[in-house]
Amino acid sequence: MSDTPSTFAPKTPLQEFWFYFKQNRGALIGLIFILIVALISILAPYIAPFDPTEQNRTALLLPPAWYDGGNPAYLLGTDDIGRDILSRIIYGTRISVFAGFVIVLLSCAFGTSLGLVSGYYGGMLDTIIIRLI
Repeated sequence: MSDTPSTFAPKTPLQEFWFYFKQNRGALIGLIFILIVALISILAPYIAPFDPTEQNRTALLLPPAWYDGGNPAYLLGTDDIGRDILSRIIYGTRISVFAGFVIVLLSCAFGTSLGLVSGYYGGMLDTIIIRLI
């Protein structure tokens, strides 16, 4: 047996989690996607080319920039009242992310409440709550 001490420190739970997480390609792709959406929603005022509510009456229903008649300033075109579609999508991520957080928080609160009631009273009520959830 060797008397040299091991140079590897014991892994923390977070390091162990990251080791296994980064081996899962689907999980990494999902994490990257979530980070991109989060960054877009946070940086929306800085990366959106136009105000999403600003109407441009001279640019109604423009096609995307790569189609004939498209304007490079409006990459995804404009809607029927002249608003930039790309800017509206970028700002729309904020609403979607907020709605997702609210739904997760509500479901956690609702699930925790039902779990507490089910665990405290037990018996038939526990069985009913478990069957419903």
